[in-house]
Parts: sequence; structure tokens; C-alpha cells
Amino acid sequence: MKRNQWLLCLFFVIGFLGPQFWEITRSRHIGASTEESFDSLTLNAVGDLVMHLPIVNSARKSDGSFDFRPIFANIRPYLSKADLAVAVLETQLEAPDQPYSGYPCFNSPGAIADAMLWSGIDLAFLAHNHSLDQGVIGIQHSLAYLDQIGLAYTGCSSNPETPRYRIIEKNRIKLAFFSYTTTTNGIFPPKGEEWVVNMLDYDQITKDIAKAKMAGADGIVFGLHTGVEYQREPSLEQIEIIEKLLALGVDIILGSHVHVIQPIEVGAVKQMAPGRYRTYFVAYSLGNFLSNQRWRYSDCGLMVSLKLVKKPTSPGILIDCASYLPLWVHRYQVGKQIRYQIILLDQGGAYRARFQGQPDLLNQLDQVKQDTDEIIKGWRRRP
Repeated sequence: MKRNQWLLCLFFVIGFLGPQFWEITRSRHIGASTEESFDSLTLNAVGDLVMHLPIVNSARKSDGSFDFRPIFANIRPYLSKADLAVAVLETQLEAPDQPYSGYPCFNSPGAIADAMLWSGIDLAFLAHNHSLDQGVIGIQHSLAYLDQIGLAYTGCSSNPETPRYRIIEKNRIKLAFFSYTTTTNGIFPPKGEEWVVNMLDYDQITKDIAKAKMAGADGIVFGLHTGVEYQREPSLEQIEIIEKLLALGVDIILGSHVHVIQPIEVGAVKQMAPGRYRTYFVAYSLGNFLSNQRWRYSDCGLMVSLKLVKKPTSPGILIDCASYLPLWVHRYQVGKQIRYQIILLDQGGAYRARFQGQPDLLNQLDQVKQDTDEIIKGWRRRP
């Protein structure tokens, strides 16, 4: 597979999807003037929602119910404005006869999924190392809850006949979403029920990509849960997996699991036909979207935004524009109650006005921006 890896030319963009994002690159392979009209959509992606127990307790109301919506209030306008938005739901929901719990075996109120849907998230990636924390019955109850509220998902199944991917159509573009993990923390499904969680299997992925394309999918979006936790650069194993997935025809890879931001790569794969290229986008890790991990590099994450265009003369999609926005999980206190809110560090500086008069906090946010730029701009894959 011959690839052209474009240099990440980062410059400020105003007005793309409303906020001020850092733009990563723009495709050179559209083959059409900007005046021409093609079917397109915007896809926003964020990383892991890790439901540590302090976050659960922070959302508990006086009547015993839960409301997580305030956590997402700041990011909701950004997620809901995109045509599609995806996230990694790294917990199980409403496992029967079990208390709510955090690490190491997660079980969370279904209200977190309600808040995700309210915030503008359309699909949850469910294949991760905590997929089997509450056993097969935990998966079944999680999926039943998501079905009940209408939040799409992929990566886990309650039926062996269910496709291992989810196709969503928007603006006449069909995207097939896949979610796979390389680990379930040593917890395995019963023999004969291995299909409940998508474990990395290239033969299965090859078959399912073919099925998805036969079903009309224009593009393949892959949630990949793998890597070495807290390592800021991708491991050789990660790179090898991603190389294989790109060779199988995956267009967009959204990494999770390591709980820190890792680099972004944008480029093109040369096709068999002369002069033909297929664009690709890789986020090795989007970091944490929501967690109680308060240390440097893990208290933050990325929201990436992709403008996808349907190819005018051949099957497939093109990545017309890619951009990112750092985010930070704000933990604060109201009276005796701990609260959380996801803060977007937009280049316009709106967050600075919010925290005016809190120099220590602003210095911390400046450090998040600096760390993010360092890993996004500074990393180059070794040949």
C-alpha cells in the first residue's frame, strides 16, 4: 500500500462549524472547484467517557435520580451542530442487582446515555476493555437501554445475527461505523457467545467491510480501542494495526483507550487505478472526553471535526477538511457538592473570559493547549 502522508499544516480557521478550530489539513484530491456542489457532511468525534464514581455521585439529585446534562452544556452547541457526532461510552449501564460502580468494574446510571443524546452525540462506540465488566447480562441491559432511548451504537451485540457494524445515512452519504477492541481486561464471554463484543479480528473485519459496502456504505469509520495506557506516542503495535486497517479499506480511524491525546495523521492511499487516491484520517487517541483523572495529559482530550464529501465520479468519500479542538474536564465545587463540566479551548478565547480572575486555572488551560499542540504538530511517523 503506497501512501502519501501530508505534513500537518496547522493554522487558525474561523467559522468552521461555528467555533474557531485548529485546522489540520485540506484534501488535495477533491478534483472539483469549491463552487461546485457535492453531497457532504460533518462528523465530530470525541474520546472516552470513563464513568468514575465521583462523576456519578456529582450528578445525583435530591430525589435519587441523576442528571448529567450540565456536564455537557458547554460542548452541546458544538456536537449538535455537526451532522453526526460519536463518542466512546466506556462503562456498562444499569446492570441488574448491582450497585453503581467505577473502576475497575464500571456500572453506571442510564442517565449518562440520555445526557449524551441530549448533547448531540448520535452513536456510541461500545467495544472497549470494560465491555464485559458486568458480564453478558450487563451488555444486554446496556443495549436495551440504548435501544429504548434511541442512541445508536456499535461494538457489542445481544444477537449473533446482528451486523457487527452500524450504517447511518446523512445528507445522502452512508457511513458504516465499526467498533473493535484488543482487550477486555482478561474477562471473556462464555464459549459460543464471543460475538457479544467485537474483538480485533482481521478476517471478520474484511468480511464486514465487504458487507457494509454491498449495503451501500460510502465510507468506513472505525473506533479502535487499543494502545499502551498513558503513552503519548502510538506504540509499534498500534501503528501496525492501523496500517492493516487502512489496507483493508478503512477511511477514518478514531483511537481510544490510552487516556491521553496522541497524534493525528491525515493522508492519501494510492489506488490501483492511475491517478486515483483514497484519503484517510487517523486519530491515534482522542484522549478522555469525561473522566476523574486529574493529572496532566489525562484531564483533557480532543474533539475532531471532519468534513466528508461523497466522491462525484466513483464510490467512496473524500476528507475535505479536518480540524481539532482541545477540551478539558473542569472539576469544581458548589457548596459541598463536586461538579464537572467539559470545557472547549477554542482559539477565540471564550473560555478565558469565563475563568478571568483565576490565573492558576488559566495557566493550567494554557498548558493543555501547549501540550496538545506539541503532540499534534511535533510528531512524525518514522519511515
